[in-house]
Amino acid sequence: MMNRILSVTAIASCLALSLPAAAQDHTFKANMPGNEQSIAYLSVERFDEVLGELTGGAVDIDLFANSALGDQESSLESMQTGLLDMATVETPITSVVPELGATALPYIFSGRDHVKAALDGDAGEMIEEMLLAKGLRPVAFLEGGFRQITNDVRPINVPADLDGIKMRTPGSALRIKIFNHYGANASPLPFSELYSALQTGVFDGQENPVIWVQSQRFYEVQDYLSLTNHLYTVTYLLMSEDKFQSLTEEQQQAVMEAGDAAEAYSVELGTKADAEIVSFLKEQGMQVNDADIAAFTDASSAIWTEWAAEQSGSAQDLIDAIVAARP
Repeated sequence: MMNRILSVTAIASCLALSLPAAAQDHTFKANMPGNEQSIAYLSVERFDEVLGELTGGAVDIDLFANSALGDQESSLESMQTGLLDMATVETPITSVVPELGATALPYIFSGRDHVKAALDGDAGEMIEEMLLAKGLRPVAFLEGGFRQITNDVRPINVPADLDGIKMRTPGSALRIKIFNHYGANASPLPFSELYSALQTGVFDGQENPVIWVQSQRFYEVQDYLSLTNHLYTVTYLLMSEDKFQSLTEEQQQAVMEAGDAAEAYSVELGTKADAEIVSFLKEQGMQVNDADIAAFTDASSAIWTEWAAEQSGSAQDLIDAIVAARP
């Protein structure tokens, strides 16, 4: 989806007083929250393969699953300070760029075609500029999937069905606001602690793309899967801008081309996985229902207005760019 010309790099090169980086081998560490079966991990594997081919093995990626190098918040901080090379980050990106909460507003994306159109267009360019200003180079916008609700209390058909349900959310004030608005009792918890919290009843439910329900075996501790499609998760494959600038111009171009390949592969995996995984979860005994999307959409309009009013003007600009890209 990125398909970007390295305009920022070109400008930086013109301004730089030093000579271009000398060609040398690089091995970068990439930290990811999911396991080796997650779409993000598999997509970064593809990124590594393509990057190796394009650079003749001069740039190599070491992958670390299950937040082995720290959680997403610490990954962001470490990339900004140059202590970590790369990471995939989802919702916690808003701790660095709050305006990116626009991509996580409920029902802002109508489908994968809309996601692609937005991130390939003006919205994607705006997001790139926001991240570069924070020392983070967006290499790819990976498929994070549409999020669904699971719980062990009852099927969720309309927002009122969430009344009183203890919902785990990521560490995002917006996500907490969304589910409290729907009527749940929402609070954050690190992803690595979620299975145990569901198993022991600390939380009744959670919301994630179905691939996480499968890969993290949440079906063992959750009875109901409600297909709400309430928001799409953009998984940002990021590189420390300092590390990116340590590469030659040719290597930088290879990184971005490999990012495009990883991005396309992630969408392929996500599209294929949804139907297969829902069938698998039914086989595991989960009760699956299609939620009333119209009811959820109607209940979400106030969230957009309230959130945008709390942000800078660029947040509304990003919302407008995403909406304008709707097919």
